[in-house]
Amino acid sequence: MALWIKLYQLYAILWRKRYYLLIPIITMPVIGYFVGRSIPESYHSHTSILLQESALLNPFLSELSQPFNIQSRFKAINILVKRKQVLLEVAQQVGLIIPDDSAWQQQQVVNKIRQSLKLSLTGAELIKIEMVWPDPRQLSIILDVVSEQFILRLIKPNQEQAITSQTFLAKQLNQQYKVLRQAEQNLFDFQLKNASIIPELYEARESTLVDINRSLENKAQELALFQSKLTLLTKILILTNPAAQFIDNKITQLETLKIQQLMLYTEQHSQVKSTNLKIARLQEQRQRLQSSIQSQQGLDLLLNRITRLTQQALTTQVTPLLLAQLDSYERYRNSIKKITLELKTLAKQQQYFQQNQAKYVTIELELQRLKREHDEKNTVYLELLTRHEMVSISNALGEFESATNIKIITRPFIPEQTINLPIISYILLGLLLGIIQGVAISVALSTTQDTLWDTSKIAHEMGLNIIARVPLISLASGR
Repeated sequence: MALWIKLYQLYAILWRKRYYLLIPIITMPVIGYFVGRSIPESYHSHTSILLQESALLNPFLSELSQPFNIQSRFKAINILVKRKQVLLEVAQQVGLIIPDDSAWQQQQVVNKIRQSLKLSLTGAELIKIEMVWPDPRQLSIILDVVSEQFILRLIKPNQEQAITSQTFLAKQLNQQYKVLRQAEQNLFDFQLKNASIIPELYEARESTLVDINRSLENKAQELALFQSKLTLLTKILILTNPAAQFIDNKITQLETLKIQQLMLYTEQHSQVKSTNLKIARLQEQRQRLQSSIQSQQGLDLLLNRITRLTQQALTTQVTPLLLAQLDSYERYRNSIKKITLELKTLAKQQQYFQQNQAKYVTIELELQRLKREHDEKNTVYLELLTRHEMVSISNALGEFESATNIKIITRPFIPEQTINLPIISYILLGLLLGIIQGVAISVALSTTQDTLWDTSKIAHEMGLNIIARVPLISLASGR
């Protein structure tokens, strides 16, 4: 029952304020009609660009590929595409700006394009460029130019970076090559200057020095052995007196010859006398040699005299034992001379290597410094060369994949229908707004005015109970 009372009271309010309610309901649809007719027609179009970085999926080319990094660069590219210079170029290509236009007119066109243009990123590979424009043909052209500018701003940094890096690395590579060549030349000159004592031959020199010392010891032992043998043989020869044996053999031969002559001749014969004279001379010589051969010097004189004999004389006048002893004596002397010369040569070599070993420390330090400097320069050069080759290959790979990595899935199209609401929508919207406005005005006026219409409100204000309602009596009758 209370609900019906409230509804009746609301109805009473609306009826009393029916003019305030009907005027907005009638006027707002008309206003909505004119608003719908006054709004210019707008068209919507878009284009979609797909980024495919196939090289990143290839393990052999992933290090050489130039990633777009669209997620981190999208905001920057969006700002670059909407720059005034880019949009002016777009407007000039479309024909929205002519050279005679003022700067203010150009700025207005740029602002209009900037406000109508929208770039969005879906996922990590799909870019959507949308635009709302009053002319459908201009809209398609603008989207074409903007998509080209977007692709250019997307690819150009990688290309410029690759070209800049390649140029920088080529310059650094040339400079480092000169430095490396100088380091190589310094190392070569130092090694050539100290070729005899360079540390690379240290082990060889040490081995040679050890061999020389070992040879010195061996030769010293051999020399001592031959000297002992020669001393022993000298004593034997001195004791056995080989000169006396030699003369005795000749005397024996002459005695035999004398006996043969006496069988044919007398003592007074000239041949017998000659033989006796030779025997006497040899005996005298034997006595003289016997007294002189008491040292090695005398023995050497005898050996020199014997060596001047012919082979036939040696075999006939010298006993085999003496001949063998003399041969051993001569061999020992020659061996001693040979070993003595070898010892002198080895001593000189030992002294030479020992002197060079003293210079090794200084040479080694300098050589190690030059080698270290050369290795550092060579390492830097090889790293620069590797990076230069990788940048060159990466640049070539980027140019090769530029046609396949960026694909325009949806090209800009010319829209056939506007995106404006139909006129009936504006009329209905005006009607709805009129109803809301009329009701709001009626309720507001009924609550703010002082006129008392409701009996409960009258009773509340007057403090009296209402017992009856008198209808309005017209005064037209004059009574």
